[in-house]
Amino acid sequence: MESQRISAVHRGKKLKIVLLLTSSYFAIQLAGGILAGSLALIADAGHMLTDVAGLLLSLLAIGFTRKPATPQKTYGFYRMEILATLTNSVVLISISFYIIYEAYQRIFHPQEVQGILVILIASVGLVVNLVSLRLLSHSSLHEHKGGHENLNIKSASLEVFSDTLGSAAVMVTAIIIIYTGFYLADPIASIAISLFILPRTWSLMKKSVHILMEGVPPNISHDEVKKAIMQIKGVTGIFELHIWSITSGMDALSAHVVIIDPSKSLAILKEINSIVEKKFGISNITIQIETYHPEADRF
Repeated sequence: MESQRISAVHRGKKLKIVLLLTSSYFAIQLAGGILAGSLALIADAGHMLTDVAGLLLSLLAIGFTRKPATPQKTYGFYRMEILATLTNSVVLISISFYIIYEAYQRIFHPQEVQGILVILIASVGLVVNLVSLRLLSHSSLHEHKGGHENLNIKSASLEVFSDTLGSAAVMVTAIIIIYTGFYLADPIASIAISLFILPRTWSLMKKSVHILMEGVPPNISHDEVKKAIMQIKGVTGIFELHIWSITSGMDALSAHVVIIDPSKSLAILKEINSIVEKKFGISNITIQIETYHPEADRF
C-alpha cells in the first residue's frame, strides 16, 4: 500500500499541472465560442469544463488515498479514485448528450460563425491539450510498467484526449466555414465529437461500476485461481473464494481452504500466498484454513 501512496503523489503533481492548463484555457475557449457563435467551440469548452471538474475530483481522490486507514475505513480511502472516475464518466456522458441536442437544434436554425476567431482559439486549445495529454500519458505508462492500470488517470486522459480531438475537429470545421460558408459544419462537428467519446466513456464507467460491485478483476480468472490453489499438495477443497479490486491495481482475495493434515497448515498457507501473489499479482490475501466443510467443492 505504501507504493500506492508514492504513485498517488506522482499522479497528483501531473494532475495539478494539467488542471492549471485546462482551467486557464477553458475561460478563453468559452468566451471565444460565445463571441464567434461557434457551437463546436462551446461544445469543446463544455468538455473542457468536464476536464476541470474531473481533475479536481481526481486530485481530491488522490488526497484521500494518501490518508491512512482508520478503524471505520479499514482499507483506507482508495475507493475514492473509483468514485471520482464514475462521477467523471457520468458528467461527460451528460454533457455529450446535451451538446448533441443543441447541435440538432442548430441544424434547423444555422447560425453564422466567425471562422478566423474559432481557428485561432482552437489552435491554442490543441497545444494545451497535447501538452496535457503528454503529461497524463507518461503517468499512465508509469502505472502500466508497475503492472496495473489506474482508472483515475485513464479517466482524466480520456477526457483530455477527447478535447484534443475536439480542438482538431473545430479547426477543420473553421477552415470549412471560412472557405465554403457551410455553417452546418459547426453542429455536425459538435455531434461527431460527442458521438466519438460516448462509447469510450461508457466503457470506463462500466469498469468503475465493476470495481464498486467487487467483481473479479478482468485480468484474473476465478477458475484459474481456484485450480492453482487446489493443485497444492495437501489441499482437498476450497469454498467462499472471493476476488475483487480495492482500487485499480490493488486486488484482494479471501477464501476458505480445506486441508488433510492440520499440522501442515502453516506451510500450505505460505505456499498459497506465494502462488497467488507471484502468478496472479494479488498481494492482499486472507486465507482461512479448514479441516472439513460440506461446501468445499462449491465456489
